[in-house]
Amino acid sequence: MVFLPRSYTEGQILEVVHDWVDVLAKQDYELIFSELRYAVACDRPGAECIKNEIKRYRSQDYFPGIEEFSVTDWRTAAGGNPRPKQKVIWYKPSSSNLAGAISFDLPINGKWSDLTADFVFTETGDAKGYVLCLEEISSNV
Repeated sequence: MVFLPRSYTEGQILEVVHDWVDVLAKQDYELIFSELRYAVACDRPGAECIKNEIKRYRSQDYFPGIEEFSVTDWRTAAGGNPRPKQKVIWYKPSSSNLAGAISFDLPINGKWSDLTADFVFTETGDAKGYVLCLEEISSNV
């Protein structure tokens, strides 16, 4: 499990997400799944489902004619989606224990995409902080 201290700022939370995007770029889907789980796991093992969500991405707007996709380094991504999302949303306490969410448009094949990794963090009562999970990888296209 990955914990986010309750004292973390939005910037610090995005730094943690950047680290996990680095793991996606290394294609270590087993590590992602073992540490963050995957809420929208399909009828296959979670790591395979994460890999397939990235591989099946298509965008005629940002990647016309391209059919092979992989997450790449967010530090060097250039072009593609002109306004990639990297935002943290905080929720008011409720019975769902959902404390917040992070939407992060992934860098694909060296460019920003509209393939979004959605993370959530929940209150568990653990002194270590919130638990971070990978909720979904999807595109509106």
